[in-house]
Amino acid sequence: MIYENPIKEKFSAFPMAGTVMQGGQTFISHCHQELELLVVRQGELLVTFEDASRVLKAGDVWLVPPFGSHSVDGGGEDTVRLAVLADLRLAGWVHQESEQEQIRALLESRQLYSGFWEPQMRDKVREGVEAIYREYRNREDGWQLAIKTWLNEILLLICRNAPLREKKTPSREVAKVRSILEYAARNYCSDISLDQCAAAVGFNPSYLSRYFHAHMGITFQEYIKRLRIDRARWLLGNEALQVTEVAYACGFRDIKTFNKLFKKECGMSPTQYRKNVKICVV
Repeated sequence: MIYENPIKEKFSAFPMAGTVMQGGQTFISHCHQELELLVVRQGELLVTFEDASRVLKAGDVWLVPPFGSHSVDGGGEDTVRLAVLADLRLAGWVHQESEQEQIRALLESRQLYSGFWEPQMRDKVREGVEAIYREYRNREDGWQLAIKTWLNEILLLICRNAPLREKKTPSREVAKVRSILEYAARNYCSDISLDQCAAAVGFNPSYLSRYFHAHMGITFQEYIKRLRIDRARWLLGNEALQVTEVAYACGFRDIKTFNKLFKKECGMSPTQYRKNVKICVV
């Protein structure tokens, strides 16, 4: 599971991001502090949230609550999907940590896959997600207010109309892993080390190394590298930054090292990736 750095720190002062992707782009299991709103416009997607997997078809919607672990299988070349990430503070009334936990708990208590909803509700939520992205793209007068309005309408629809789901209390093991991932996510753009992370979360470095590998399936250093490369992929596909700027923004201090690692992970250079990645802007 990859924990992503908050978007408010990655992109802009307005804490949201949105993109339309076409083709078989796959994202391994990851989590982030923002609410994710996913709409399938065309084709099919295999989405896994926690321990449940569903095949989403055209018109389907899935909301992923903050810190919910999920992965996406890219589907076929004809698949088109819209993904919006929004910090819950965009709602306008969620400021304190207690308020964020309150709305997060409400979301986690509901079925967030549209297959469990009434068709009319599914259509309303999908319309809202599309409207949020449209406002984000066009940036007309009042676009921030429009996004907040649509987001609140979606949250209200979910909290009042989505069916309840069985609540699962995170285990102590999940809480431990989350604390490690959160520290890594907040510091991976700097010269982060295993020893620093161990000191921050109160683990012995050797124990942390074994514990992390046992629960994540990769070493701590490999995790940091993949976190940086995943962020580089997003920036190359969505931001007008030079490759050198992308490297530095992702925590690399040597452009040669970045190019080498990126090609090893993605099978092509950063420049080639930017040319080949299919990001729609409609």
